[in-house]
Amino acid sequence: MKRVTFRDRFIIGEIATIGLAEVSHLAAIFLKLSFTDCALLFGVLWGILAVAGIGYLLVRRKAIFTKREDKPRPSALKGLDASMRLLFAIFALMVVLQLIFMGMGNAIYRKGDIMAETVESFLVSDSIYQINPMTGLPYGEGMPLRLKILCLPVLYGSLCKWTGLPTALMIQKIIPMIVLLSSYVSFSMLAKALFPEDGRKRLWFLLLVSILLWVGAYRYGMEGFNLLCCGWRGVAIRSGVLLPWVFSLCLRRRWFGIVLSVLAEACIVWTFYGCGICLAAAMGMAAITGFAKRAKHRGAVGSRDKEDAK
Repeated sequence: MKRVTFRDRFIIGEIATIGLAEVSHLAAIFLKLSFTDCALLFGVLWGILAVAGIGYLLVRRKAIFTKREDKPRPSALKGLDASMRLLFAIFALMVVLQLIFMGMGNAIYRKGDIMAETVESFLVSDSIYQINPMTGLPYGEGMPLRLKILCLPVLYGSLCKWTGLPTALMIQKIIPMIVLLSSYVSFSMLAKALFPEDGRKRLWFLLLVSILLWVGAYRYGMEGFNLLCCGWRGVAIRSGVLLPWVFSLCLRRRWFGIVLSVLAEACIVWTFYGCGICLAAAMGMAAITGFAKRAKHRGAVGSRDKEDAK
């Protein structure tokens, strides 16, 4: 599976949304705009992106939703035997239970996290990083620029401002649910890249991922914990959405999407220089696939030499 699919475009759309939030955020920081103006700018940019995306899907719908052989794409469950339908039902049940678990909110982990308070300070003061969310007073010494340019507070604050929903509801429940579902989209792309012709193995892979998320939810810092207990954080988006997609892109040798993932991580996760795990993972995968390709080529050449010698 080397072509760009609808699921790829879904992830690209989310990355583009992060990019537009970053543009609006930087404009507000350096032009000293109010948060209302920042949210308005972000809304206009996102509206243009949405119209362009819908128009593109309408124009290219035949190429996107049909296979290369010009055959209609079959239904997701059509042709599955009873055991595969059972696997799909179990996987769907696991996802629903995880969404219910997140919606109950009993396992929300916020120790050392002030995302909700930061967003609330944006909304109340109508400014960006001017009021300390912990004291309610102006910042005395400011904050590091690398941390200051991260765009998730602006993205979440804009969603709260547009919808009128409470900050805690948006950040601690709705956003994590969206991130979890997006994570399964990314893992489905990885499953497709690993097992392009075996639907049963893809279902087992996704079921194993859902089980590992449950298992990993018991300890702080693990991927399951990040997604199920604090899915609004940038590290949860990176580990659950960006990284699986990066691995699938490396297997399919589609490098442009990797660049987008590296840039998206720089906009949502604090690192010293902005280049983090997505770049390292892509470089590692590129080295591994390059080595495997050379080894396969040497093996093929050796086999031909032996045949010629005979």
